[in-house]
Order: sequence, then C-alpha cells, then structure tokens
Amino acid sequence: MQLFSLLLLVAGVTASPFKGVVTTKFAQGRAATVSEADLSNLKFFAQYAGAAYCNMDSPDGSIVTCSDNVCPQPTANKAVIVATVNGNTDNNIDGFVAVDPARSLVVVSYRGSSSIRNWITNLQFALTDCPFVRGCQFHFGFADAWRTSGPGITAAVRAALQANPSYKLVVTGHSLGGAVATIAAASLRAAGLPCDLYTYGSPRVGNAAFAQFVTDQAGAEFRVTHTDDPVPRLPPILFGYRHVSPEYWIYAGSGGAGASAADIKVCAGTANTDCNAGTSGLDAAAHGQYFGPIAGCSAGGVVWRRSGARDLTDEELEAQLNEWAEKDRQIVQAGAA
Repeated sequence: MQLFSLLLLVAGVTASPFKGVVTTKFAQGRAATVSEADLSNLKFFAQYAGAAYCNMDSPDGSIVTCSDNVCPQPTANKAVIVATVNGNTDNNIDGFVAVDPARSLVVVSYRGSSSIRNWITNLQFALTDCPFVRGCQFHFGFADAWRTSGPGITAAVRAALQANPSYKLVVTGHSLGGAVATIAAASLRAAGLPCDLYTYGSPRVGNAAFAQFVTDQAGAEFRVTHTDDPVPRLPPILFGYRHVSPEYWIYAGSGGAGASAADIKVCAGTANTDCNAGTSGLDAAAHGQYFGPIAGCSAGGVVWRRSGARDLTDEELEAQLNEWAEKDRQIVQAGAA
C-alpha cells in the first residue's frame, strides 16, 4: 500500500478523468427536499456529534452533558453513556455509545479531529480493501480507526439493543468522526444491526464501490455539509474517492441553530459537484459550524493549527485544495458527458 499526503503532492497532480463516475439517483423512497422533521433530526443529531468532543472520558452511567450549550437536548433527555472508546495514538479516535430513553434511541457518536489544518495537511490518500462488496476500498486510516474501536462499539450496541429491543440505532460524527461513523454504520448494518447515519463535515471515506454500497444499504444517510467547508472536498475524487449519497448542503446563512429547511439544498450522487464540492477555498470557520459550534465543548476548542508540525503556508494549502477541487469538477463533467 503506497501512501500519499498533501505535503508530498503539493507540487500538483495531473491525471486523466476516472472512467465511470457515478452520479446515482436517490435510493427509492428518499426525498429530495428537507422536511421540518428532517431539519429537527439534523439539528438533534448534530448535538450528539458535538457531544463526542467532551464525553469520551465519561464513566459508564454518566448523563451526556456538554459545556457551551452544545448538547442541551441529549442532556434534557437524560441520555446515559453505556460505553466509551479511546483509539490508539496513531488514529486518535474517541467516541461513545449512549442510550436515550426519551427518544428510544441507541446512539453511537465519534469525535472529530482537534486540529483541522494539521489534519488536512497530513491527510494521506491510500485506499485499502474492505469486505463489503467486490472492488470495495476505503481510506486506510479511517478503516484502522474502526478496526481498533469497532469491537467495543459493536458489543456495547448489541448489549444496549438487547436491553432495549424497541430502540432505534443511530450513528453520528463530525469531521474525522463522520468518516469513522460511516464505516461504523456500514459495518453494523452488515452485522445485522440496522441503523441510520448522520454525519457533519465528513471527508470522503472510500471508493465508488464503498460509497454505493453504503448508499444502497437499508437505513437512511444524512451527510450534512456547510457552505465552503474544505473537509468534505477531501480526499479528492481525483484519487478515486466518492461520497455516500445524498448530501444535505447548508448553503445559506451562518449554519447556526437558526438554520431553516430553506437554507439546505439536497444533492444526489456519489460524485456530485452541485453542492459543497462546487466550492473552493480554505474556510475553517465553516467546518466548525453545523447548527451551532459543533465542537464547542472540546477542551481548548478545535484549533486551526497545532505548532511543531511540518507545514505549508495557508496560501500553498489553499492553492492545492482549489486545484484539486477544480480537477474534481472537470472529472465529473467529463464523466457525465
């Protein structure tokens, strides 16, 4: 497996458009508009995604709580943490499983990266095989995070559902946590544990076979993006990556708690460039705003840059991201021709 990172590829990459870019329609029965019920759920599960930033060390039996009003609804619902997970130092992934008696839910939530810029700069693009379907591949780092956390998460979910057989399972996460949540949902479904998936600012996770497999699984996918958040544009389509479908793009307003259904556009397809992928730039603020400051309860906050790492200038980084975004759009346009 060969590794490629942005630091190694900053000089630029030339490539021919990939064949067979998938621009699938919605799975049967899924709406192309956002209802008020959808909006309410998008906001609700964003609170659970945000709660992963400040509950990963909570003991079992604790109520899900957050500073800065990040997760008032789970707290009011007296959602109880039944398991936490701490990944190894290489993938630095944390999360929890909670039982929400007010909503009859079992929720899995994964925490995102604490340093957005360093994560983008050091992101590697290598794919590794996945077991779900022929030709399936996913990001080796995201896969490793699930490999280390998955057994504990799966056991906790099974136990929670056995104790509460009428409860519904939902998996969520923001940023890097959204990527791991996507693999978690695919794996739990494949293991006979149906669930819905809500991600916020997630990067692309795998190739076309993986993205289509997850999209076609039973259960809903709500992949939420915000204006010109750079993270969902990575890793690029150029390197064989695709998103699960559909996308719910908050394209208007600040992305705060007051966002309305009219502020959200729904885009279909594992390689669509009509929503977030049609944007450019390096807007860190957009990544942190998903119906409010989604990582607001993180100790020290989610910082833009950690010191001490080999680095690019902001100008170099933005130029590379913009180049890749433009090549992605060209690939999709050529594939649809």
